[in-house]
Amino acid sequence: MNRPVSLVEDQQEAWMAWGVIILISTIKFYGTIYANYLEGLNQIALVRRWEALTSIGSIVSSIMALIFFQSLIALVIANQFWLLINFYRDYQLSRHVENNAFEKLDKHIPFNKEFFQSVWHPAWRSGLSGFMSNGLASITSLIYAQMGSAASLASYLLALRLLAQIREISMAPFYSKIPLFSRLRAFGDMSGLIQKAQRGMMISNTLFVLGCIVVGCLGNSLLELIGSDVPFVDIKLWLLLILAYFVHRYGAMHIQLYSTTNHIISHIADGVSGIIFIVVTLSLFGKFELYAIPTGMLAGYLGFYAWYAAYHSLRSMKVNFFAFESKTITVPVLLLLTFFIIIMLNPDFAGKTSLLTNIFN
Repeated sequence: MNRPVSLVEDQQEAWMAWGVIILISTIKFYGTIYANYLEGLNQIALVRRWEALTSIGSIVSSIMALIFFQSLIALVIANQFWLLINFYRDYQLSRHVENNAFEKLDKHIPFNKEFFQSVWHPAWRSGLSGFMSNGLASITSLIYAQMGSAASLASYLLALRLLAQIREISMAPFYSKIPLFSRLRAFGDMSGLIQKAQRGMMISNTLFVLGCIVVGCLGNSLLELIGSDVPFVDIKLWLLLILAYFVHRYGAMHIQLYSTTNHIISHIADGVSGIIFIVVTLSLFGKFELYAIPTGMLAGYLGFYAWYAAYHSLRSMKVNFFAFESKTITVPVLLLLTFFIIIMLNPDFAGKTSLLTNIFN
C-alpha cells in the first residue's frame, strides 16, 4: 500500500483510513457466522430486504460525509460504519428466525475429528477456489498499483468497482434460488431443477449485460455530472472487462448448480484458470499493460473455467448443451454482440460522450 498512499495528498489521513478498513474488515469476517447461518436456513430474501435498506443508508451517509467534511477519512468511516450495522443486523436476524434456534444451539460441543474432516474436505477446496479467482484479481490490482499512474489506477479500480456492483445486483435472481436447487436435486425433480435454473440464469445474465451497457454508455457523462476528476476507462477496456466477467459468471453459475450434487470442483476450475490467467497476464503485461489483465482473465475463463464447469453441470442434469443454454444466454449474448458492434463501428458512441451533461446544460 506504500506507493498508492504516497500518491495521496494527505498521507496520514490515508493510512488512518486504511487502519479503519482493516479493523472493520476483521469484524465483518467474523460476522459471516451469522450470514452463513441465515443463508443455510434459506432466509436469503429476508436478508436481501434488509440489505436494501442498509445499502441506502450507506449511500446517503457517504454523500453527506463528502458534502459536509470533504475528507477521505470521513468518507471511509461513513462507509465502514454501515458494515458494523450489517454485522449487528445479521446478528439480530439470526435470533429472530426459526424461533431463535440459534440461541438454543449447543456452543460447547467438543472437537469431533470426523465432523471436522467432513467439513474441511469441501472447505479447503472452496478456499483455494476463492483465492485463485477473486484473490488473484485483487493481487493483480495491487501489482498494477505499484506501476500505473494515479489517474489510470483510479479509473481502472472504479471500473472494477462498478462491475462488482452490477454483478452483485444481477446475481440475486439465480443465487437466491440455490437452496431451492439443492432441494429439487435431492428430491430427484430434474425437470423442475432445469427449468428453475434456466430462468434464474437468463434473468441474471440479462440484468448483468444491461447494467454494463448502461454504465458503458453513460459512464463518462455521470462522472462529469458529479464533477469527478476520475475519467471513465477506455471503452475498449470496458468491453474486455465485460466479456471477461460475463464468461466468469457463466461458469460460476454452473459451478454453483453442480455444487448441489455435493461434489466440489471449483478448486480445479479456479486453480487451472488461475494459472492460465497468471501466465497470460505476465506474458502480455509489458506490451499491453492494463489490457493484459482482462485478456488474462478471458484466457483463463474461456480456456478452462467456463467449459469445465458447464460440462460437469450439464452432464449431472443429463441435458444437451444447446437445449439448456438456448434459454440462458441467447438474449444476453445478442445484447452484448449488438453493443460490441455499435462500439466498434462508432467508438465515440460510449465512454467519450457527454449525453447527460448536455441534457442538463
